Amino acid sequence: MTDTRQPEATTVVSAGVVADIRIGATPRRRRARVVQTVAIWTGAALATALVVLALVFRSGGGQWFIVETPSMGQAAPVGTLVLTTPVTASDLRVGDVITFHPPTEPKAVYTHRIVDITARGIVTRGDINGATDPWALSQKDLVGEATTILPRLGWLIRALPILLVGSVFVMLLTHLIRNPARRQSYRILGFSMLASLTVYVLRPFVGLIVLTTTPHAHGASAQVVSTGLLPISVSAKHGTTVDLVAGQVGTVTVNSGADMGRYSLSSALHLTLPEWILFGAICAIPLLWTFVVGLPGTPDEEEEE
Repeated sequence: MTDTRQPEATTVVSAGVVADIRIGATPRRRRARVVQTVAIWTGAALATALVVLALVFRSGGGQWFIVETPSMGQAAPVGTLVLTTPVTASDLRVGDVITFHPPTEPKAVYTHRIVDITARGIVTRGDINGATDPWALSQKDLVGEATTILPRLGWLIRALPILLVGSVFVMLLTHLIRNPARRQSYRILGFSMLASLTVYVLRPFVGLIVLTTTPHAHGASAQVVSTGLLPISVSAKHGTTVDLVAGQVGTVTVNSGADMGRYSLSSALHLTLPEWILFGAICAIPLLWTFVVGLPGTPDEEEEE
């Protein structure tokens, strides 16, 4: 007798195999979606919290500024976010850091330390400046007292507009790609290029400013200050080398045997082994993302597994 149920059983088995294959492929897609969802919601929550805090701070008369010059040295290097609150001149003391409009340049904004309070007014100076500021401040010049100084954070604030606009552009452009794996690949490439562009425009990691140059009997010396985020080593050709961190001032010398008509300085990253490993891991985030999260599979790939 012929068993007419055999083909049906085969069909059931075949369907079961397909179901198993698709179930096996689902965790990979689910994991990618979970990671992306968590990242999106975390970013949105942080952005919302920052906006709320900023509005509350502003409503109380607070203001914020980003340091653009190295005059405050390591106390507030270039790229520092300074938060100020309203203050009256009578409440200030020597040593306080204040933000103000110089009487000689009312539209400019400076953040310096109080070094003296006289009958003429408040006398200020940048921490690494060789002389006090050529003015005496009164109440009308004050913007506020620097109550919170956040090194490095100013670089992020500067980068946010570029990153936000660029991210929207990358997402919209890659949304037109139908293949999920290819779309994800182009997004990783796009965000990597966006990060590189931001670093190229802002140049936050390595910076150097020559403050003074002084000739002497044995050659010449140059006083320099680091304006970047990362530690650097500054070398003078035919001269000495000095290691600096953000806002730190150092001196390099050029020997008299060198061409004294001119001199050249070069800088390079000066990181410890753990710092190099961390720096490399940050640079490898796109690659690590691909390894950990993976790329979404196409329908054809899921059926073949």
